[in-house]
Amino acid sequence: MPRISAYHRPVAISEALALLHRPGVRSVVLGGGTSVVPQRTEVATEVIDLQALGLGSVSPAAGRVALGAMATLDMVSESALVPDAVRESARREQPSTLRTLATIGGTVVAGDGESELLAALLAFDADVTVVTRDGSQQRRLDDILADPSVLHGGIVTAVTIETSGVAAAARTGRTPMDSPIVAVVARRRPDGSIVAAMSGVATTARVVEDPAGLEPPGDFRGSTEYRRMLAVELVARVTTALEVLA
Repeated sequence: MPRISAYHRPVAISEALALLHRPGVRSVVLGGGTSVVPQRTEVATEVIDLQALGLGSVSPAAGRVALGAMATLDMVSESALVPDAVRESARREQPSTLRTLATIGGTVVAGDGESELLAALLAFDADVTVVTRDGSQQRRLDDILADPSVLHGGIVTAVTIETSGVAAAARTGRTPMDSPIVAVVARRRPDGSIVAAMSGVATTARVVEDPAGLEPPGDFRGSTEYRRMLAVELVARVTTALEVLA
């Protein structure tokens, strides 16, 4: 946990950006407060809390669903606007005591390789809205996870996802309620193409085309070989499930 020397609660995104870009001041953006991620490596000295910016909604957005960056995982898990596979992944992401605090924006910025929710967002073709001093832009979630430096100097304000198609998920953990060692969320788009995204097979969640070619980092919960075997098996399961749902 970095040492915090000052706390700010801006009421406008422009104010938040101005605080973030003060010369000589190290700062970190705060979402739900379940963790502080100081741009991956830097030690933060001042906190910029986004709670007063009105970013906590879940709403329709041009045929998609917009998840405000400050929308909590609990809100996402309970919203009827959100696809079932994403709702279930949000419910499984954190224990109930943290789901009311942890946010979608914080989940994206953390980029946890064990996050099943990030895999679900990838499967539903997530885009991330990032506001910088140059304006607002949309970036694909998979691009951000591959290169999180694109977020530096900006603030995530929303994540938008598709709602069409059918999806299936599978996971393996040490216990049914444990965080999965490997999880896969796959979706058949309306055009018939299938996108499968996985957690537990790389340093962050990722879209996978050939699970047999993965080289997952091993740890005490599973070796590289074991995780690869799980990836192959779980992809086979969700593919079969999608065939039944088609």
